Amino acid sequence: MEKNNNDLFELMTKMYSEMQEMKGEFNNKFDKLEKEVTKTNATIENEIKPSISALLDGYKQNTESINQVSDKVDEIQRDINSLTIKTLRNENNIIDITKIIKNK
Repeated sequence: MEKNNNDLFELMTKMYSEMQEMKGEFNNKFDKLEKEVTKTNATIENEIKPSISALLDGYKQNTESINQVSDKVDEIQRDINSLTIKTLRNENNIIDITKIIKNK
């Protein structure tokens, strides 16, 4: 009976030792993972977020520029339409004057 108890004790001691080893390995892996997460978070905060902000600022500036150009194009289109109408009126006036001159 004592031999069985000694064998059982040795087995339990061995199992405990292996479990402690596994616990140490898990702790090491967890520590590495924790460091990697911290590093990733630092990269996000220090590099990615500022880049995204800069891109957003650039996007806003581009949008403002596009809106300004669009407004200018609209203004130019109104001027062209006005000049087209004036040109047509002048052409009609020339035709009318030409008819009057021919009839004299």
